[in-house]
Amino acid sequence: MDPTMFFTAQLQVTWRRHSESLTPANLTVAPRLVRSAVEEAAGHCDILRPDAAEQDITAALQARIPLSGDGVVVTAVRARITVDSETREAALRAERLCQENRQREERLRHEYELDELARRQARARAAFLREEILANPATARLYTLLEGGTENWARLGDIPENTELSGLVREIQEWQPEQRWVTVAQLLHKFVNGLTLEGRKELLTILADIVRSFGDEGTAGQLLAVVSDAR
Repeated sequence: MDPTMFFTAQLQVTWRRHSESLTPANLTVAPRLVRSAVEEAAGHCDILRPDAAEQDITAALQARIPLSGDGVVVTAVRARITVDSETREAALRAERLCQENRQREERLRHEYELDELARRQARARAAFLREEILANPATARLYTLLEGGTENWARLGDIPENTELSGLVREIQEWQPEQRWVTVAQLLHKFVNGLTLEGRKELLTILADIVRSFGDEGTAGQLLAVVSDAR
């Protein structure tokens, strides 16, 4: 129960003087004996549910009866709980606020879980693209066909129109891992990654001269363009 909100408890206490007491009974003793037990039980009650509070307090008192002290024995207690309208309204507002806070926390937790799921999916997709799809041009081309043309494919999975099948098959075969020139390309890629920017420019310039010596001016020009674009 909120310690700033209160209810009214009316108690009907039945008591008697202890048989061994030699002094007259004090009328304030029985309420005092009951009060501590009531306060302890009331601390766990909900003021929005006064009927349940009555039952809980009565059950807690009955479990401790008889209560004895200062020549008095309490033999029975009945409780009646009432809550004024202002306190009830305040309690309702507090309960609604708690519910809204719980819902907000649950919504934020759900959004965080969705964000975390999206991040995991993005990381997995990036790893898949990097390690599988972008491993070679043929695989990347196939993936482009699958991703870009799926909506237009027939239910049996026909290849999109205007696809040059023989060239696609040849490119896929050329990029199989066991092909010797693929191994050479991988070794060169690893070697280039270890060079400085100037070293890469020099290597491309040398490669352009070699390509030109074989009569391919177009490819040589493209290599030199890469050199000029390098930063």
